[in-house]
Amino acid sequence: MELLTPCFTCYNLNYMNYKIIYDIAGDMWNWWSAIHYSSKGVNWADNLTNPVDKKIAEQIKGLSQSESEKILRPYLSAQEQNSNSQLNNFIQIAEQDFANKFIEACRALEKITNHPMMSDEFTFVITTFPRSPYFYDDRRIFMYDSIEGKWGMPIDAFLHEGLHFQFIHYWRKNQNSPVSQLSEEEFDYLKESLTVILDEELYPLVKEIDTGYPQHRPFRKVLHAHWKKYHDFDKLVDYGVERLSEFVNTRVF
Repeated sequence: MELLTPCFTCYNLNYMNYKIIYDIAGDMWNWWSAIHYSSKGVNWADNLTNPVDKKIAEQIKGLSQSESEKILRPYLSAQEQNSNSQLNNFIQIAEQDFANKFIEACRALEKITNHPMMSDEFTFVITTFPRSPYFYDDRRIFMYDSIEGKWGMPIDAFLHEGLHFQFIHYWRKNQNSPVSQLSEEEFDYLKESLTVILDEELYPLVKEIDTGYPQHRPFRKVLHAHWKKYHDFDKLVDYGVERLSEFVNTRVF
């Protein structure tokens, strides 16, 4: 499922490379990690809707990773081998969505951040658990196989995580940026709040606007108003850093 796609950007990138894969080891890890660790105020197991998935989640709760794999492997292998499974249907959806929109999404991220894509290679790992972690160092993004894209389409997920990657690369790792001096908590709060700018202006590239996490909503509202006024990501980041202390300790449950 490796695709090589031309990227006609204004930043001298001749090609953008991406892979869409299913890795059962990665999927099992995502299941186990999500069940045993909450983050961003989310109990990830609450996102499960399939009764069988919920049963599997209960079975692996409290087990070690290796113990969990004894339950997860046969369950996930059956889905992988079934050509009509939700998993395989979503892989086809993802391949089509990326074939049609990946280049446009790259252009959108470059325009939004006023920087070239921080990498010309990404790996998208399909997962059957409703959590989509990412790994900056190897440009790897998990994508949940939502039924008929009800969580948005795969390109929507790429724009969200791709904006994270741009922000990490050009601001967090830039020692001249005040973002580099933020605590991990402050940085994560700002990073997740900034995705509010992935809004209706991106239609029809996106199916759904980015709604983010509940605890960031007050700050996202403030940032969105600034974005609508200036459409300048550098100014938005500086403004976000300036206002961050008013919101970072706010929690919504």
